[in-house]
Amino acid sequence: MFNKISEHVYYRSSEPYTDRPNIGLIIGKKYAFLYEAGNSKENAEQLKKELSEQGLPLPDFVAVSHWHWDHSFGLHAWDSVKIAGRKTNEKLLEVSKWNWDDASMEERIQNREDIVFCSEMIKREYPNRDEIKVVGADLVFDGSIKIDLGGVSCELIHAKGPHSEDSVICFIPEDKIMFLGDSNCKDLYGKPWDFDIEHEEDFLENIAKIPYDKELVQEYLSLLDNFDFELCISGHCEPFSKNELYSTFE
Repeated sequence: MFNKISEHVYYRSSEPYTDRPNIGLIIGKKYAFLYEAGNSKENAEQLKKELSEQGLPLPDFVAVSHWHWDHSFGLHAWDSVKIAGRKTNEKLLEVSKWNWDDASMEERIQNREDIVFCSEMIKREYPNRDEIKVVGADLVFDGSIKIDLGGVSCELIHAKGPHSEDSVICFIPEDKIMFLGDSNCKDLYGKPWDFDIEHEEDFLENIAKIPYDKELVQEYLSLLDNFDFELCISGHCEPFSKNELYSTFE
């Protein structure tokens, strides 16, 4: 279900079992905009069904926050203008050539191209991995881009941040809301940590042990200082305030 949190903005809560992320929906007088594509065609079709049931419009634009599978693998299932930052798009085109058999997935883990956590979640989301389809964007941008939806706008900004260098955030100035994707999260690909599918209860404890890159955090917060927002929606958490966001790095 999409929850209304301001005049123009809705969000759909994440689903931890297969690492489906929060989804943002911004509705203007002319166009609707979706932030995050979902992690599969099945996820995207579920979102379409919920939009229809709630009498909400299907998106004219769909943007992804970064290349990681849970935010981008549903992109092909949307009949909308697909948007990504240039770094994200370059990585998506690379990933589109990957094979998804067990041996290929294990090889990428050993080569540190992928991580155990994502591999296990992909296997859950995709009982048939032949259905995985990764596509690039229709509209690719550098730095930032602003989309006028009619009475409300979405500003996509390459934020980098501690999680992934291609991270793109989405600012809705009229509603003072910022969608962060995973940009505020820790670097799960670059830092060592353990994940065992048989002991998922240890996930948060293991994540807590990963250090933040202090320099990247400082650059990230300096960027966010330029935007007047009050509410944040991160990739896999319930909404929180700007002050709460800053306090997580203290």
